[in-house]
Amino acid sequence: MKKVLRIIDYNFQRKEQLTAAYDDSNSLRYISKHFDMTVIGRIGIRQPEFYKIVDVEGGEYSVVFLPDKWNSQDVLDFVMKMKPDVIHMHGTSAWPQYHAYANYFSNLPKKPGLIFSPAGGCKGPPDFMNKFDKIIVNHILQIERMRCDHSKVIIRKRSADPNVFHFLERKFEFDFVYVAGFIPFKHMDEMIDDVSSTPYSLVILGDFLRNDEYYQSIKSLIVRRNLSNQIFLHDFISQLEMSEFLAKCRVWVWPNIPPENPATTTNRSVIEALACGKPFLVGEQPFNQTEFLISGFNGYKYSNKAQFAEKASLIMTSLKTYRNNSLKLNDDHFSFQRNFIDFYKDLYDSE
Repeated sequence: MKKVLRIIDYNFQRKEQLTAAYDDSNSLRYISKHFDMTVIGRIGIRQPEFYKIVDVEGGEYSVVFLPDKWNSQDVLDFVMKMKPDVIHMHGTSAWPQYHAYANYFSNLPKKPGLIFSPAGGCKGPPDFMNKFDKIIVNHILQIERMRCDHSKVIIRKRSADPNVFHFLERKFEFDFVYVAGFIPFKHMDEMIDDVSSTPYSLVILGDFLRNDEYYQSIKSLIVRRNLSNQIFLHDFISQLEMSEFLAKCRVWVWPNIPPENPATTTNRSVIEALACGKPFLVGEQPFNQTEFLISGFNGYKYSNKAQFAEKASLIMTSLKTYRNNSLKLNDDHFSFQRNFIDFYKDLYDSE
């Protein structure tokens, strides 16, 4: 059985982000019977901590947390003791330690298969990217942006675990839901302004601190504009609660702001919403060339406040049709079996 090591050298805030993760960067439950799998992250500890994750069918994989104070050589020494056949790094080339890892692994006499999944729109310099045997991206438009031999670049569409993210029938509590980190460049104020021109309610689901300055400014904005009965702020919830929460919301929305990853918005919450059957009402700028929305089929794009109100009314009058179309689009184009399970089995077997 091949030994596969997934390195996500990020300083996690909660252990559950790896030990109870169902997102597509580190959920390994479905391939754990085929490979000896270990995923590595960092957290604020003094000594490595080891966890065994067992799935419902008895498959298992390991999660290892390393101290956040360790340097690159400490990590390399730890990794090499595991004697991996495949090393898969997920993150960004802006992390300086990844350059040390890539250089070291690619120069070993008996080189393991070396794979990189760039986070977001990360391109990376040629002397970094060309160290890898395979580069995984989420969209065909990203291939040309990768600074390496393009024959190395393969596409894997994002997908959501159907055992976690799926349609549920529930009584609606909110009309719109906006899922985003509670930080200024997510433009909460613009989303609130768009919704305020409609008779509909909005809940913003974000990982925020109540004493944070930005949270307080948004809270003050809501009070100042007398929107307390229309706009609601909700604390962070776990992935396992997301389907239940989204079922209480009619439509998934996103502001018309410049995308984080131009032309390839692949925010994980988009896929989760699609898998849960949410119609989309989203900004023209970030969703201009994405596959998550067929305008008029499972929602609409908008470019101004007037369009937002107009398209919102259209969706609300045929909510069930748009919902079913989102589910169909997810099944047809973002299959978890095809884009996660089969993809990684083939990828790791080939290395």
